[in-house]
Order: sequence, then structure tokens, then C-alpha cells
Amino acid sequence: MNQLGAGPRGAAPEDLNMTQNQTLATLATTDLVISVGSVDGILTTAAVLRLIGQGHEVEVCFTQAFTVNKLLVGSWQGRQVALVDLAVNNRDPEMTRTFVEQLRENGNTLVAVIDEHSREDWLAILGSFDGLAVEPQSQQGGDDAPKSSGEVFRRDLTAAGVEVDDHTLELLKAADAGDRMDFSTHFGAIVNRGVKSAIADDSRRVHLARHLAQNREADSEIQDWISEYEAILVNHQEIIASKQDLGDGIVRVVATDRAVDMSTLMNTLYRSGGRVVIVEGEAFVPAKKRKEVLAAFGTADNLDLMTTIREGGVTPLGGFAQKVNVALEDEAATLAAVRAVLAA
Repeated sequence: MNQLGAGPRGAAPEDLNMTQNQTLATLATTDLVISVGSVDGILTTAAVLRLIGQGHEVEVCFTQAFTVNKLLVGSWQGRQVALVDLAVNNRDPEMTRTFVEQLRENGNTLVAVIDEHSREDWLAILGSFDGLAVEPQSQQGGDDAPKSSGEVFRRDLTAAGVEVDDHTLELLKAADAGDRMDFSTHFGAIVNRGVKSAIADDSRRVHLARHLAQNREADSEIQDWISEYEAILVNHQEIIASKQDLGDGIVRVVATDRAVDMSTLMNTLYRSGGRVVIVEGEAFVPAKKRKEVLAAFGTADNLDLMTTIREGGVTPLGGFAQKVNVALEDEAATLAAVRAVLAA
């Protein structure tokens, strides 16, 4: 066994044992894990499952902060629930509040909230953290604050004096790295490549979390998923080879009718010097409830593209500050607005 830490400074051995026993005993009751499907969420879920052990049946469900209203909460009765990497929906906190209320109304009990986004937001929703084996933390609490659910869990286990094996520790370190977009770790690479070729398929996430909880290497099914992703990376090479340099640090590529991993493609172009990247390709348009060929503008700089294009008179089709989709007919106007901001 590999001890993570010696527990709270100054605590007596009997106090440490009590804290450790309480933490493990509470976690061991978990029979439902509701997690976000990020690399951090998947690997932290795997660590939770490993600590619970194989002799205890645990349901695993993946969601997002803004889609908890779609969960069939009524199907869960009297469950012991751990939330992993799940933030309060900061655009609609009442959605999270309703989700928690429905869980409680059905006799379900929260046993852990392993999340780094905002302790304060969760306190406002839950009222208190009484009875939680692991409490949420706030990543904005300074340079030393935990930046991932994996790190929240690792630190909590350390503080409780809980000993974990090297496999669990490696899962949690890979989870932390993954939350910073570092997928170079052994487990991070398996998860990242395993989900990217079918990003909407949560059954892959469930399989990955369960498998990696007990195994270090990918099984044949996961290896097939990884092979699919490797084909996507070949597409990236061909797409990047034909990129257009539009000047002012702006590059444009065409990915229409090609399977791509948009975040990885854009990050590769950023690393090669692109301040703003334009990708022509197919994407879902929420207002039209269908996919269309459009232009996606992205940046790794401290630019608010959403505000920029709106001030330029263009209506976005979706996105956020650093990645915005626009109709192809609005690409020229968007490009002009972006150039003006870059030149300012």
C-alpha cells in the first residue's frame, strides 16, 4: 500500500483512524456515481470505484452541469450518491437546486461531492456539507487550491489519513493532469483517445471508468476506440497541411466531411502560431436543431470573440467567449471584426 499522507497536522493517531474509518465507511455505501464525462471526471470516478471495491454494485451515470434536468431522477430511490466533477450550473443554479431536491425527495442521500469548481455555490445549494465523506472545494481559492476533482479527492484522502495503492494514486494524478488538457499520462491518453471518436457515447465512459478501476491497460474494445481516434489524427495532419494563412496570426482550415477532434485540432493550430483559428466544418446549430456547415472561430488568446462578433453586427450560432460558430455568409464580417480587435 502507498500512503498518500499522514493526515491533519497535529492529529492524534486515534483521531486519524476514526477519520479514515469514517471516510471509507461513508464512501463504501455509495451505489450511484453521477459524474461529468471529462477525463478528470472519468478517472476520478474510476478511483472512487476502486476504493469502493468490486464486491459492491455501483451504478455509474454521466452528465453535465447544464443537463442534470434530463436525468431520470425518479428512477433512483434510496440510493447513496457520489457526485464527481459536477459543478453547480452557474447560468441556472435553480436547475441544480431542483436536481438535488428531487434526489432527496426520492430518499436518496448525497455521500460525497467531489468537485473543484465552487464550494460556495454548492453550499448555497446544499445548505451544509454534513454527512459528506468528501466536500467540494474552490479552484479560485489561490495558486494552491485544487484545480480538478481528482486533486480534491486525493487531498481529501490524504487529510483523512487514507492509504491508497499506486494504481489509485496514478488515476488521480492523471485526472488532475487531464483537467489541464494534459493527456500525456498513461491513463489520460487511454481515456482521451477512447472517447473522442464517439464523444456523445456515454456508455464508453462507463466502460472506461469500470475497466480502469481494476486494470492498467486497455482491453480490446477500448483499443478499437483508440484506433478510431488515431484515424482522426491522420485527418488532422491532412487538414493542417492545407491550411490558409490569412495574416495577423489568423489561419483557416477546411474540415467538412472529415471526422475531427475539434479541440485537439484547434490546439494544434494554436501551438503552431495561430492566434485565431477558423475551421469550416459541420456543427450542430441549437436554434435550428440540426447540423450545418459553418465557420467556427477559436482563440487561445485573451480575446472575447463572442462580444467581438456581436459588436461587429454578426449573430452567433452558438459558442462562448473563446470559440464561436457563425454562418458561412457571416464569415467575412466576423473576420473583419476580429482583425480590428487584433490590430487595436
